[in-house]
Amino acid sequence: MAAEAKAKADAEAQQAKLAAENKAKADADAQQAKLAAEAKAKADADAQQAKLAADAKAKADMAAEQARLLADQRAKADAEANEKLKAEEEVRQLRLAEEAQQAKLLADAKAKADADALARAAATDEAGKAIDNLALSLDESAKTQDDLLTQFNATVANKQKDLDDLKEENDLSDKGIYKEPKPFKSVAAENSQIEALKLQIAEANRIQKDEIARLTNLYNERLKKFPNKNDATNRAYLEKINQLKAAQLKMEADSAALLANLERIKAETEIEKKRRIKQAAYENDQGRYAQDLAALKRIKETTKPSSTPLTASDFDFGEDQSNMQIIKNIKNADSGFYLIIAVHSSVEKRDEFLTKAVAAGRTDVNFFYNVTTSKYYIYYEKVDGLQEAQKAMESKGNAPYNGKMAIVKVEN
Repeated sequence: MAAEAKAKADAEAQQAKLAAENKAKADADAQQAKLAAEAKAKADADAQQAKLAADAKAKADMAAEQARLLADQRAKADAEANEKLKAEEEVRQLRLAEEAQQAKLLADAKAKADADALARAAATDEAGKAIDNLALSLDESAKTQDDLLTQFNATVANKQKDLDDLKEENDLSDKGIYKEPKPFKSVAAENSQIEALKLQIAEANRIQKDEIARLTNLYNERLKKFPNKNDATNRAYLEKINQLKAAQLKMEADSAALLANLERIKAETEIEKKRRIKQAAYENDQGRYAQDLAALKRIKETTKPSSTPLTASDFDFGEDQSNMQIIKNIKNADSGFYLIIAVHSSVEKRDEFLTKAVAAGRTDVNFFYNVTTSKYYIYYEKVDGLQEAQKAMESKGNAPYNGKMAIVKVEN
C-alpha cells in the first residue's frame, strides 16, 4: 500500500510539474505575442508618420512649384511692361525732338525777319552802322552757342541712355532674367570731350555776354545823338538787344540745367555700376558654391576605403584653430555649432583632406566657405547647442581625422 501511495504521489507530482511547465510556456507565448503586437503597432505608427511627412513634402513641393511659376509670370510681365514703357519713351523723345526742330525753324524764320527789318531800317549814322555790324556778329555767335548746346544736349542724352540700359540690366538681373550686359565704357576719352565742350560753351557764353554789353553801350551812345526812343531805328535796336539778352539768359539756364542733369547721371551711373559689380560678385559666389558641391560629390563617389589604416600624420589639418570661435554671415551654411576638423585656404589642400577623411570611413564629411577669410572649414557634425557640441568633443574618439577638432559657432 505504501508503494502504491508513493507511486500515486509521484504521478501527481509529475502531473503538477507538467502543468507548471505548460503554464510557463503559455505565459511566454503570450508575452511574445504582446511584444509582436506592440512592434506592429509601432511600425504602423512609423509608417503613418512617414506617409504624413511624404504628403507634407509633396504639398510643399507643389507650393514651391506654384511660387516659381508665379515668379516667372511676374518677371515676364515686368519685362513686357518695361519694353512697353521703353517704346513709349522713345515715341515721346521723337515727338519732343520734332517739336524742338519745329521751334528752331520758327525761331530761325523770326530771326531772319528781324534781320531783314533791321536792314530796311538801317541807319546812315556811324553809331547805327556799328550797332548793325555788332548785331550781325552776335547773330553768328548765337548760332555757335546753339550748335554747342545741341552737341552737349546729345552727349547728355547718350549718357542718360547708357544709364537707363545699365539700370535695366540690373533690374532684370535682380528678377532672375538674364540680359547680355554691355561692357563698361572707357570713360577717360568721353569725359575729356565733355570737359572740352563745357569749356567751349562757357567761353561762348562769356563772349556773347560781353558783346551784348557792348551793343547796349552803342545803343546808349546813339540815344545821346538821337534821343527820340520812339524813333523806328532806336526801337528796332532796343528790341534786338532785349531779344539777344533773353536768348542769352535762356542759353545760360539751359546750360546750367544740362550740367546739373549730367552730374545727376554721373552719380546714378556710379550707383548702378556698384550694383552690377555686387551682382557679379554674388554670381561668382554662387558659381564657386556649385563647384564646391560638385567636388565634394565627386570625392565621395570616387574615393575607396583605404587598404591600410590611416594615422593622424597622414592628415594635413591646415591652420590651427582656437576652440569656440564665432564667425558670422556664412553663405550656404545654417547657424549653429560646428565640429571643425580642418581649415584650409586652398582648394587642393581641402580636397586632399576630404579624400583621406572619406578613405578613413568619414563619408559624411562636409565643409563651408568663409568669404571674409577665404578659408574652407571642414566638418562632419553640426549641432544646435553648446552643450551638445561639448559632448560631441568629449566623445570624438581617436579617429585620425579628429586630431585638431575645434568648436566653431556660425551666426547668420
